[in-house]
Formats: sequence, C-alpha cells, structure tokens
Amino acid sequence: MDQVETAPQSRAVTFAVLGLASMTIMANATVASSLPGLSEHFTDIPHIDTLAGLIVTLPSLAIVLSAGVMGVLIDRWDRQKLLLLTAALYAIGGTSGLWAESLWGMLAGRLALGLGVAGTMNLGMTWASDLWQGPARARFLGMQGAAISAAGIVFMLLGGLLASYHWRGAFAVYALILPISALAYLALGPHARRIAAERDRPRPAQSTADRFPWSAYAFIAPLAFLFQAAFYITPTRLPFHLEALGVTSPLVVGALMAALVTVSAPVSLMYGRIRSRLSAMTIFGLSFVLIGLGLVCHALASDWHGVLAGSLIAGLGMGISMPNYTTWFMARVPASMRGRASGLLTTAFFLGQFASPLVSAPLVAWFGLAGTFAVIGTTLVMLGVGLWIAQGLRPEPTALEA
Repeated sequence: MDQVETAPQSRAVTFAVLGLASMTIMANATVASSLPGLSEHFTDIPHIDTLAGLIVTLPSLAIVLSAGVMGVLIDRWDRQKLLLLTAALYAIGGTSGLWAESLWGMLAGRLALGLGVAGTMNLGMTWASDLWQGPARARFLGMQGAAISAAGIVFMLLGGLLASYHWRGAFAVYALILPISALAYLALGPHARRIAAERDRPRPAQSTADRFPWSAYAFIAPLAFLFQAAFYITPTRLPFHLEALGVTSPLVVGALMAALVTVSAPVSLMYGRIRSRLSAMTIFGLSFVLIGLGLVCHALASDWHGVLAGSLIAGLGMGISMPNYTTWFMARVPASMRGRASGLLTTAFFLGQFASPLVSAPLVAWFGLAGTFAVIGTTLVMLGVGLWIAQGLRPEPTALEA
C-alpha cells in the first residue's frame, strides 16, 4: 500500500493535522505552573515533590505502554473511530485535575490522558507522513514544529494565568481537544476512507523494501530518549528552581517557560531550508549543544533574567530538533508501516519524558537544583559536540528523500 499524495492539501486538512500535533505539547508542560500550588495542597503526602513531578510526566508512562499498539491500530483499524476514542480519553483524563478530589485520582486521570495523547499524536505524525512527501514533508514538519511551539506559548501562558486564580485552573486547557478533534474528524474523513479502501484491497506479499527499518530505529530511539529525558527537567524542576530564586507567581513561571517555545516557532518554520544545507546529524548535534547551553544558563542564573536567557537559547535547539527526528526516520519507513513507526518513535520520546523526573531526583539530592541543570546541560553540550565531530558540517545527498 502506497499512501502517497502529491496534490496540495486543503486548509482544513492542514489545520486539522497541525491541530492534532499542537495537542501534544499540552500533555505534560501545560500544568507545570500548578505544581507549587498542587504540592502545597497535598503537602501531607510523603515525597509530594516527586509525585508532583509525576503529574507532569505520568502521561508519558501511558504513552510508552500504548504508543506501539496505537501505531499498529492506525495501520490496521478505522482511523476515524480511533480519533474519537482517543480524543475522549484525552478530554476526560486531561480535565481530571478540575474534579478529582485525591492526588491518586489525578494520577489516574493523567494515565487516561496519556492514552489519548498516544492516539492523537500518532495520528498527527502518520497523517503528516501520508499526505506530504519529499521537500514538502520537510516544510510541513517545520510548520508543524512551529505550530507546536505557538500552541505551547498559548497553552503555557493560559495555564499559568488560570493557575494564578487557582492551581486547578490549568487543567481546563485540555478541553481544547474537543474542537480540534471535531475538525480533524470532518476534514480527514475522505482520506481515512481512501486509505481504508486501499488497505482492504488484495496486494502482493511484502517485498524486501517493505521491511521495517529496525537499524534506523536503533539509532534514532536512544537520541530521542536522551533529548526528552534531558529537556523535561525544565517543566518538572524549573518551577521549583524559580521559587528558590524568589519567583513565585504562576503566571510569571508560565511566561518564562513559554519563552522557550517562543523562539522555537520561527526556527521550526526555517527547518526546510536548514535541512537542505545541513546533515541530519549536524542538526541533532547543534540542538543538543543549544539545549545544553540553555540548561547551563538556568544553573548560573541569579534571578529570572538568567532563566529567560536560558529558555531562549534552549528554544533554538528545540525548534530545529523536533522536525528532524520525524523527517529523518519517516524517510526510511515504508508507507504501509508509518503508523507503527510513529508509535515506536513516540514511545522513545515519551519514555524519556517519563524517566526525566526519576533520573533527575538523585541528581537534585546530590547537587541541588542548580547543580542538576549544570550537570545535565554540560552532558548535552558534550554529546552534541561529539555528534558534530562524527558527522561534520557537510550536507547529506539524501537530505530530503521521501
């Protein structure tokens, strides 16, 4: 089955796929501004600081456990039914912080949210790979990265604003999945029916070209894991670092973290041009260096100005990094396996997110919050330089292969 589309997509289709992607960034970081208030509300619970971090990253565990299954379902089941199911899980689980009375009820809701994200994120990634090809795919994925960044700005600021009224307020932002999924259901329906019809037609046995590229996944998955594990100390630890620096307003905390994605949006829009001039490995290396330098700035900050500088620098690395993973990997995946490829790449991303507070906890105990940012930031810079040296700055002949 070759799900190749060459005609330009309608605005409704484009906005629908961009909308599904934008919902991903809400999964975890949107409620980061609520963590200090949540910790104070449940202060009698042992290890509440670590458990509060799990409020941010627990959806990642559900995503890790279900993303592979969701990917297979995308390849084999009705995508429209899967969209409705996962959007419902997203809405119910995401808003659970508004109505769940116990911390354990909230944690259960975060697991349901993760199941929803696993479906919507994989659907968005697969649709992007199905409906755009070659250089158009690189440009669209850059646009998608910009949309994620723009959504991050809106969602984190909105979450911070609502959390300033009450710490539960940020959880209301998750209800935005309802209009987005409605648009996706209507706009993508004809494409979903076409793909289902193609899937049901008899076809020859899979050729060698249809084998899953496990060697490519063995390379990209550890990089994706490390990227997310390091990057997600920002939403899980930065609010507490800012509190130690005297910054206690949830709205200000949300604004400082939104600054990170503010700069990533225009960089993502330029991804197609950047990718045509630099190799994928160079972009990976550069992104690790920039994110690492941003974390080092957090470590050295004496007030919010230093944190802002670190967020801006790290945002540059995020902007060029996210579209690079999908572009590099999907160029090596057969059309009939893009769903499971999306699921496996999603698993690597969110395994890193889930592991982040667990990995950083002993580092915080040993080095403190500032020391943790310094250690992880320095490690990322060294990793980025290593990738840079290994690959060099020459363009790849297959930079934009379909």
